[in-house]
Amino acid sequence: MKDALAEKLLAHVLAWEPEDMARERPLLQAMATYKYDSYQQFFPGMRFIESLARWLSSFDTAEERADAYEFVKERLIFCSADEVSHLVEMAYPDHVRPFLIRRAAEELGVNPHHVARITGSPVFRLHQRQCLFLGLSDGARIAEFRRANRDLNNEQIWQTHELPEARAKGLLEKLAEHAAQLAGGGAAPTEPKFRTVVLLDDFTASGTSYFRPGAEGRPAGKIAGFHRAVIDPNATLSQIVDDRIDVIVLLYMATETAKSYLQGHLDALGRESTVTYHVEAVQEFSDDLRLREGGGSPINGLIDRYYDHSVFDEHFEKGGTEHAKFGYAAGGLPVVLHHNTPNNSIALLWSYDDKDIVGLFPRVQRHKEAP
Repeated sequence: MKDALAEKLLAHVLAWEPEDMARERPLLQAMATYKYDSYQQFFPGMRFIESLARWLSSFDTAEERADAYEFVKERLIFCSADEVSHLVEMAYPDHVRPFLIRRAAEELGVNPHHVARITGSPVFRLHQRQCLFLGLSDGARIAEFRRANRDLNNEQIWQTHELPEARAKGLLEKLAEHAAQLAGGGAAPTEPKFRTVVLLDDFTASGTSYFRPGAEGRPAGKIAGFHRAVIDPNATLSQIVDDRIDVIVLLYMATETAKSYLQGHLDALGRESTVTYHVEAVQEFSDDLRLREGGGSPINGLIDRYYDHSVFDEHFEKGGTEHAKFGYAAGGLPVVLHHNTPNNSIALLWSYDDKDIVGLFPRVQRHKEAP
């Protein structure tokens, strides 16, 4: 009954005839059932079709509503929990393991395509064990990552890149113990340390939360802080890694822009140190997906006309724009994640519940200004 009422309201908002509803109903039900109803920020009693009807009713004319509906059908990208879990499962075997195989092949002096020979060697097993996995945020899904990769040891995976001294000491002790076992009949490395560090996270659209210019030439961001710790001989992190290390920034989802931005800045850091950075994305979003200011598509007209500037705050200012029409740092994404809509997406998608124009997938603010 509730679904029928929601569909009736939607038909009224879009001025659909019975044949229109008959044509669109299967698609709407599929979108709702398989993906959009799972959005975690819908409040009780609100699901996709209800939210869609409410959102479309915010637009004044039938033509605008039709344009907005077409945008949802043709351009919206929704990443479900199952899809993100699949990306987590792919992260190590598709992006880290091949890297470790190449490193082991170099050490063995064999063709890197001889995978069985390489992965069966003590050299590869040591490379794999001397790889440390650290989370950059809760989005790293460390518990899920650990369960998906049973050939990795629990003692090389940690939920945060900020390691307490006692934990770091424990990681080294276990590494030494396991390295001796993995060496087989060969000589185990003396006081082994980690040669590769993998920094895991779920999503970035701009890359600025990891690295951005800071005051007095001191870069800010999570990876900037990690870099300072890994090159500081007095810092805990530097005590457990080799003098020369590879750092893989491995993101489950990232835009082409963010990946390029990070690689450029991290290459510069690497040239000033003994750290080599590699930026990888399991799922990369092409720049072609972005909506840009001045574009001529119908949704651009809606973005301009129905933007509520009260969503703009001090955090959006850091993105270098004067408004949030196209999201943080003018990301212009049509992307929704199942747990929250990125603020790099267009504001029409995520505008908050207390605004005149409420987004189709309202966003929960992680940062709030003091009242």
